[in-house]
Formats: sequence, structure tokens, C-alpha cells
Amino acid sequence: MVRKRATPEFRKNQIIAAADLVLLEVGIERFTVDQVIGKAKIAKGTVYNYYHDKDGMLAELGYKALALLYQHFNTAIEQHSSSIAQVKAICKTTYTYYKMYPQYFDLISYMERPDFNIAVVDYLKLSDDITQMVNKVLIKGHEKGEIKPSLQPQMITYIIWACTVGVVQFVETKKKLLKNHHEINTEHMLDVFADMITEGIKK
Repeated sequence: MVRKRATPEFRKNQIIAAADLVLLEVGIERFTVDQVIGKAKIAKGTVYNYYHDKDGMLAELGYKALALLYQHFNTAIEQHSSSIAQVKAICKTTYTYYKMYPQYFDLISYMERPDFNIAVVDYLKLSDDITQMVNKVLIKGHEKGEIKPSLQPQMITYIIWACTVGVVQFVETKKKLLKNHHEINTEHMLDVFADMITEGIKK
């Protein structure tokens, strides 16, 4: 019987599925192309026909990671009517996302490095869609008189993201210290942080 040759799309999906498993197992820092080759059980030459290095694979996975974040943000926003509550939900959802998908969270941060030079159009568009989603929340907050009119939505969107990512990374790095030496609950700390953000933008 003649074996049916795998289509390029099938091969690409096979490689990315293996890359996804490797990322979830070992994390971004220990991720290698050789591990993906071993997991996919595909010849090295075949893999390199589709992806020249690990960043090419990670860029594909980055879109999946960002799509999940988009879904979580969208759900969080839909659960609240006021813009202030929506902003608070976005802050807290970022931490929830991290706890559910720590490797994907790290991947998104990895792709934001200035030396990550793989331009994935779909990823960049989705990233912009998330930015615009948060922008709309802030613009509506202006219109409803809930948010200070002097605050520029685009800038505040980036500040919220930067601060939230920083706090999430700090909380996870210092989790044991916070709990054992200072008796600080990380969930409560995120609540306080979200309150600080919303109080700062509230009119």
C-alpha cells in the first residue's frame, strides 16, 4: 500500500503541536528546536523547512497565547457595566491568566522583547485588537464621566499593561517571601493593586 504523503499544512500543525507540548513542559527558557523535533518525531530537515529557529515556532504559539488572553479580557469586560469595574477586572484577569497559563504569559512577555524580530502579522493585529479593546473601555469611561478626561486612553492602556505585568511577575517571584515573612496574600495584593489603578483613573 502506498503511504499518503502528509500535506504541508498537516506537517506544520504537527510541528506546532509538538512545540506547544515542549513549551508547556519545559518553559520558554529551556525550549529548543531539538526538543520539538524529538517530540514531533519528524526529521530535522523537514522541521527546518518550516521553521528556521525557535523564535519562528514561538511566534506561532504566541498567537495562540494572545488569543486566549483576548478571550479572557473580553469575558471579564462583558461581566461588568461600569468602566471602572471593567478596568479592575482586566487587571485581575491578567493574574488569573498567568495562573492558568504561566508558560503562555511568559511567552507573550518574551515576544515583546526588542530583539524578537519575527514579524507575525496575525499576532500584531491581535495585539492591537487587545489594545483597542481596553481603549474602548477607557473612552466609554470618559463619555460616562467615570474616568478623568485628562487621561489619554492609549497611554493609560499601556500603563495598565506594564504595571499589571510587573506586579504579576513580582508576586510570583516573591510569593514565598510575601506569604512566609510578611503574611501577605498574593490574591489580596492583586486586589489592592487593581484598586490603586482604578482609584488613580477614577474621576
